[in-house]
Amino acid sequence: MPASEKALDIRVALEGSDPEIWRSLRLPLDAPLNTLHEAIQRAFGWENRHLHLFHPQGVFGEARPIAGSDDSADEMDLDSAERMTVGQLLSGEGSTLVYEYDLGDSWLHTVTVTGHAIVPAGQITCLGGANRAPLEDAGGLWGYQEKLRILADPSDPEHAEIADWVTYVTGAYDPTAFDPAEFDLDAVNKSLARLGILLVDEPPTPEELATVLRPVRWLLDRAREDGLELTKDGYLKPAVVREAVLDLELGFPWDSYKAPREVNVPPIALLREHLQQWNLLRKYKGRLQPSPAARKTYDDDARLWGYLADRLANQENIALRVGMEAMVGWRLADQQVPFSQRGHAMVSVLFHAGLRPAGGGELTEQDGEDVYAELRRQLNSLGIFEGDRFLGGRELTPAGLKFLLAIRRRGSTLSGGEAIP
Repeated sequence: MPASEKALDIRVALEGSDPEIWRSLRLPLDAPLNTLHEAIQRAFGWENRHLHLFHPQGVFGEARPIAGSDDSADEMDLDSAERMTVGQLLSGEGSTLVYEYDLGDSWLHTVTVTGHAIVPAGQITCLGGANRAPLEDAGGLWGYQEKLRILADPSDPEHAEIADWVTYVTGAYDPTAFDPAEFDLDAVNKSLARLGILLVDEPPTPEELATVLRPVRWLLDRAREDGLELTKDGYLKPAVVREAVLDLELGFPWDSYKAPREVNVPPIALLREHLQQWNLLRKYKGRLQPSPAARKTYDDDARLWGYLADRLANQENIALRVGMEAMVGWRLADQQVPFSQRGHAMVSVLFHAGLRPAGGGELTEQDGEDVYAELRRQLNSLGIFEGDRFLGGRELTPAGLKFLLAIRRRGSTLSGGEAIP
């Protein structure tokens, strides 16, 4: 791949918005057309869960729209964006197209070339912008503006209903603090940088391997020779727990214990449980000992990386397997599912995969919340998040992105009609 490439400066504005909702982006000329779609989604804060179209000559132009995927193209008898580049539709300064997102609410974005540049290969950046995008499923611009009006008026008879809706959609504790003028350039560029990592798709460096594997390697190394002696109840001894707290920098409140027990330090308890679940450690004669699979990964981070990616992608529990595929997809797309929606979102995934409770009946939101929580706990046992992964670290590191890509590559397709144990 060349060190640099030609790029376009484009201005993207949401048609009809007042005050105007816009972003200025810089992206490679030869990037796939759907990279423009991904960049707009991240720059505006859309959730990427609806269909999209490109209109080369505007919505009312003579040219036929271009569908966002091969499946949509086949269904609507259109050409597909998956076989086109940005430069095929946009080139000279002033050239334009319309990007349509959500064919129901029909959010129309006018995309105009404003200049040219040279950028490092794969680099996508946001140069500026104003105002946040409307909330998904708001009923188009008119519906969104009407909801904002009601939200700002506590005396409106629909105020409580709209406030509850905003709380559910955004996960905010105070819906009245919702700010339609919000725009965080740094956050957008961090998201676009993560998109660039996905597009370049380079293998992990030795340092990135070590970062992701650090918690796992820490416990494996201490059990490497003769294993770790356990308490009579089968837990790690307090001295080992305290060493883990300090070495893995878990922070408050666990480092305040002089002799913390495993039951009081959930991250360490979960790390041990997950290494047993992933068949890397096993209890034998009162000790926690490495399995044959663990011994094969001694001093081989690349092998351990691949082993863990395979275990997380192809879990024995069918619901966790399906759920992991969905969660990886959400995280790679930079979609943060609000706490209030996690159960519903995961149940929808399980349902559409054909899964049903083994005992009959319907899946519940609690089923979805349980699957989501367990998968998040598994990912928290790895070093894939920025900051304190156990106390709410949310953003993926570059190494974490690459690990999720490894999980996705190893995923398996399930047939429908399975029962959840």
